[in-house]
Amino acid sequence: MTNIIEKKNSRSVQKIRLVGIEPFILIFLFLFCICVCSRPIQPKSDSITLELGEMNFIRYFDVMDKVVFEGAEAIRLADLVDSAITDYPSIYAYRIIGSDGFYAAKKGSPDNVWEHMQNGYLKLDTRKVAFEPSLGLEGRYYVKDVVSIELLRKIDTRFKDEETFRFFLVTDMKTATYPDSTDVFFGGRIGVKLSDFIDTSLTYQPEGYTYTLHSVEGETKTFSWAEIQTGWWLFSLDLTKFYPDRGADSKISRLQAIELTPVSK
Repeated sequence: MTNIIEKKNSRSVQKIRLVGIEPFILIFLFLFCICVCSRPIQPKSDSITLELGEMNFIRYFDVMDKVVFEGAEAIRLADLVDSAITDYPSIYAYRIIGSDGFYAAKKGSPDNVWEHMQNGYLKLDTRKVAFEPSLGLEGRYYVKDVVSIELLRKIDTRFKDEETFRFFLVTDMKTATYPDSTDVFFGGRIGVKLSDFIDTSLTYQPEGYTYTLHSVEGETKTFSWAEIQTGWWLFSLDLTKFYPDRGADSKISRLQAIELTPVSK
């Protein structure tokens, strides 16, 4: 009789223990479901890679807005470059690369600029880029089977009151070391001399112009040719710096363009 009572008590204790555990199991399952369900689902669609320095960004086509261009479903090229990549798309050139490694600059044409991206499209059926006819781009820009787009830092040069401009890719420029050994912050940084952006294809008389530096954010500062020859653009800081130092006003961040203005006689 005693054994029977003990067995009943043991079963009761087990039931109590199970009843006490059940809420914890339900809570665990609930939290697990939330974690699993809230994890982002990786789109399993066609995609393109955008490259900025050592960083790669994948853009999946199925989550992007579509338009129709020349009778084909397409994505605007500008939509591929969002704030996760850069807040300043106009300071880059865009090298559109096909699966065979071809891009327009291989044939001697400049890489695309932001205006082209704003008026360009990637056709989804062929992965071929196309542009608004008003741009007047040559056929070599219409790259087929595009697999990636590389963003390359550039600096524009232009003459005052002229809409056209040319640009230099900073990776193609001759680099040097900022020479102020007494400046522990700037000294020793790698940069490009500002005067190197003004070559003979622009003018054989650089002393006949003033030079206005334009930042992408609208800041401007004007210098003479003698002053420009002491100026630098520093890679790691994306900042202009002069040696000898010309003060805080000479430091232009995110330099976009150098504008040449004839010196008044």
